[in-house]
Amino acid sequence: MTDIQMNGTELRSDPLADEILQIVNGATKYKIMVQCVEAGFFDAIESVGEPASLELLSKKFGYDLEILERLMNTLVSYRLIVVEQNKKGSNTYKNSPSTSKYLTRSKKPTMIGLIMMSDKMCLPLTENLPELLKNGLPKFDINRNIAAMKNGMNKNGVNLTDLKNEKNITEMKMKTIKIEDKISPTCSPTKTNVSKSNKMPPMPNGMNMNKMPPMPNGMMAMKMSMMSTSMMSSMMPKPNNVDNPPCDMLSKFIMSTDAFSCSCASAVVRAFDLSPHREAVDLGGGSGRISIELSNTYTNMKVTMFDLPPVVQLAQKMFPNNSDGTLQYKAGDFFEDDIPSGDLYILGHVLHGWDELRVDQLLNKIFAKLPPGGSLLVLEKVLSDDKSSPEICTTNDLILALMSKGKERNASEYQKLFAKHGFTNVQFRYIDGYNYCDAILVKKPF
Repeated sequence: MTDIQMNGTELRSDPLADEILQIVNGATKYKIMVQCVEAGFFDAIESVGEPASLELLSKKFGYDLEILERLMNTLVSYRLIVVEQNKKGSNTYKNSPSTSKYLTRSKKPTMIGLIMMSDKMCLPLTENLPELLKNGLPKFDINRNIAAMKNGMNKNGVNLTDLKNEKNITEMKMKTIKIEDKISPTCSPTKTNVSKSNKMPPMPNGMNMNKMPPMPNGMMAMKMSMMSTSMMSSMMPKPNNVDNPPCDMLSKFIMSTDAFSCSCASAVVRAFDLSPHREAVDLGGGSGRISIELSNTYTNMKVTMFDLPPVVQLAQKMFPNNSDGTLQYKAGDFFEDDIPSGDLYILGHVLHGWDELRVDQLLNKIFAKLPPGGSLLVLEKVLSDDKSSPEICTTNDLILALMSKGKERNASEYQKLFAKHGFTNVQFRYIDGYNYCDAILVKKPF
């Protein structure tokens, strides 16, 4: 590209606008990706199995040729689609390696759960930012909602495993709308009419907007909605049938936690030499991604994934482990129940989600349970000393303020926190790349 010059002077827009416009365009890029994921567009491209021309894709899936070309050009610029030339010199298109690995339902693990959670919950929560700025209190506490499901009940007293008819669904929605009015007036339910012309054409293998492809290995299918919905109503449990598969808040939450760690699970379990440990306990293990990786990496280590009963039940169905049997699952509440014994405990994205009182309670419990010389592995993204970077961590710190009483911390704060509870030999390993994880290892002294 050559510089455009006039009278020896480079023509340039105001550089002070660059960062603002990049953020604005970033939001648009994100929503385009979300819509492609929800509509099964990347699944359609993946199903072809080889680079395909626009004409082939248009004919096979009923896409408008001109709009398809413009969408493909956009996705190529995002590096989500790769364009190649065939022997005839014509352009052909396929999913990029990252799209194929993380944005399709035929591959595992997937980041679709994280995308859903961000789009349906985190982004609507940002509308509460002005009020949070004034009173400092979040309107929505995700920990309270997840904990309320301990016995299969949501916070409105509705049994999530007994929603078998439309009457139950209607009653559930009405209760949620009432709660939602109290929680977040800015996220009130809305109805949007979608014309036939706005519907995406049928997807491959019978896919359409009402029947999304199944997740691999029994993972729950996710029914997406292209309509504008509120945060809470988008997380409503759906009837358990083929046309409307189960898709409640808990399953979405588990899938999002899996996406948080899937790109760096292998790195964090190898950040330190954990081979001297014989019994590891992954507290609040969510999907079990870290537990599975730990079990596969350290084959002589017995690993127990510990979480709330419904979380464990769903995790085993959604993410069946492929270890050699050294991984076990145990249900319980790490605040109220006795935690399994071990010489290594793991807290992955746990500490940042709770208030100081709960954090103190949990660390005291772990310290008391650990044998002398035992270790605690904490997986959290660590803020810089001045807390202005990395960007992914500063953003998540603000989102935590909108959805809980938790926070992200810098290295100094973590050192003080662990010292307060008797832990020593604090070690940090920073995981390169754009991710949500760093690794911290601390010891209980002899």
